[in-house]
Amino acid sequence: MDNAERIKRVRSSWALAASDSERLSSLFYANLFRADASTRPLFIGDLTLQGRKLAQTLNFIVDHLEDEDVLVPAAVDLAVRHVSYGVVAGQYQSVGAALIETLDSILGDSFSKEDRHAWLETYTGLSAAMIEAAYPSQTAAKTH
Repeated sequence: MDNAERIKRVRSSWALAASDSERLSSLFYANLFRADASTRPLFIGDLTLQGRKLAQTLNFIVDHLEDEDVLVPAAVDLAVRHVSYGVVAGQYQSVGAALIETLDSILGDSFSKEDRHAWLETYTGLSAAMIEAAYPSQTAAKTH
């Protein structure tokens, strides 16, 4: 799938899923905590507020898919800040899985395998940059 098609699929599926951001965030956190219990203690505050931040972050990502010069530095900054909250590199996989499961639950048959692939490709690329920036010693150790 080319980049334009990936962006189109991510944006169109997000437009449908984001229409009910409260349901989206509620499902996302339920999926995340079920998939990876180690993430639960990271969310000690108001999950409704966290859900709004999640939706805002995803909106920003979707809005800037064509502008990596804006998107990647913002994502990297977010990743570096999350280290101080106790986030570890391995949890990025759980977050990605929870996101895909959430989109699948909300969109049902409207979430095609091509849409899933577009989201996975987007998330994998962005999370790799985030992990590399936030955990440089871990990623350097894997390359040597």
